[in-house]
Amino acid sequence: MGTASSPGDDPAPRQAAAHGTGRRGQAARAVRALLQEHPAWVLLRSRNAAAAVVLLDRNLGATRRRLPVEQLADRVDDDLPELRRAGFELPYSGWFYVSEWIDEGVLVRRRGPQGPGDAGTETIELSDGALLAIRFVSRLSRPHPAVTPSRLGAVLGGLHALADEADPDPEARLASLLEQRAELDARIERARRGDSVPLPPADAAERARELLALAGDIPADLARVRTELERTDRELRRRLLESDGSRDAFLDDIYRGVDHLAESEAGRGLVAFRDLLRQAEHTAQDDVGRVLDTVHLAPAEASALRRLLPTLQDAADELTDTMANLRRALQRMVRSGELPAERALRRLLGEAQDAALAAAADVAPGTEMRLTLPLGSVAPRSVGGLAPHNPGVEDAEAPQAAPAPPPRAVSLSALRAMARDSEIDVDELRGHVNDVIDRAERATVASVLAAHPATQGAASVVGLLTLAEEHGTTTGGTEDVSWRSARGVTRRTVLPQHQFEERVP
Repeated sequence: MGTASSPGDDPAPRQAAAHGTGRRGQAARAVRALLQEHPAWVLLRSRNAAAAVVLLDRNLGATRRRLPVEQLADRVDDDLPELRRAGFELPYSGWFYVSEWIDEGVLVRRRGPQGPGDAGTETIELSDGALLAIRFVSRLSRPHPAVTPSRLGAVLGGLHALADEADPDPEARLASLLEQRAELDARIERARRGDSVPLPPADAAERARELLALAGDIPADLARVRTELERTDRELRRRLLESDGSRDAFLDDIYRGVDHLAESEAGRGLVAFRDLLRQAEHTAQDDVGRVLDTVHLAPAEASALRRLLPTLQDAADELTDTMANLRRALQRMVRSGELPAERALRRLLGEAQDAALAAAADVAPGTEMRLTLPLGSVAPRSVGGLAPHNPGVEDAEAPQAAPAPPPRAVSLSALRAMARDSEIDVDELRGHVNDVIDRAERATVASVLAAHPATQGAASVVGLLTLAEEHGTTTGGTEDVSWRSARGVTRRTVLPQHQFEERVP
């Protein structure tokens, strides 16, 4: 016999509730992952978020976009004293904070263009997440008016154009075009009679600010395109390494030059963006000039509008070059004949990882493994003496490079200047110390810096302190020293006092 059930025993509501809870739980877990991993959220929830946003926007915002790593660390070092005086607790150096931002994904390292014998300069730039965070803070500090007719007009106009262009009925599209033509004819007639009036200055300025606000989101979009292209490139390389058939269709596509990067969603978006920008380049540049001549904008707004097109063009060209370089590197990987060796290495690494996982249950992490690895015929040497081969320097499709020109004579002063860029000029510091001793019979680091400014900034102070520890005596006290950084910013610190009583050999 069947058992009767009451309406409250119906399992369907319970299943729906459980299903809904599951979806909400998944959504919450996804948001928690963003909270922990997305660079924008990581930056905004960091302890020094306010100072970090200001430092990054000041040194990498606007048109600067990227800097060498060392230069960014120096700039942050120069800005830290002002922030400390304002009450921010920033106890570490610029290098520390730059390294932290790199580890958190807030900053992205890039290698500059390379040539034969040139490893390229490593630069650093804001990630797409950092751009989003800075943009978000900017909107909070300078909120947009609650209601603006130009914003609503842009939305309604775009909606109307979308409805017209997406309508499958040709008669409806024709009617819309005829309506637009009639309106345009009426405007032409009013202009011919002299009855048309330009936008009021306030409305024109408001519309210009709306355009700038809309354009402000594009740099973050382009940064995401670069990130997506690099992710797609890694996925293509993984597919190449994992495919093992001699007649693999994907391998054949790469060998024949099929551009899978350009066919990806990010690649198609970039190509369309670049083509539209090039088609509208001259007209848009004229439009910018006309707006600047007729619309009253604040100096910062006028500057942002003036550099809008060049910034977008440079970014589009750079991304196009990046996509082309990734494509050529992928083709070189296939055509060089090294793919079988890469696949074999990947297989061996996988086997080693599987063996390690199998042994993990029985072997403690601190267990000593008595293994002997025979050395090859090549004698070991310092890693610093190796010059890694970079296949990105060569182009398989390019003709053979011309022979290098004969070396040119270099002056001693040029060599000395090159050495001072990477080494502390101890000879100069020794001469400064001895000069002060000859005149005053004794010297300290502060008195030497007072007589001879630090030509290498903090490096000169470090060199003097090293000489003092080697050839001077400690007095037990401290002294204030000051110097100027490479950007002309005065820096001060307190050092243990050392006294030179004899000339430094």
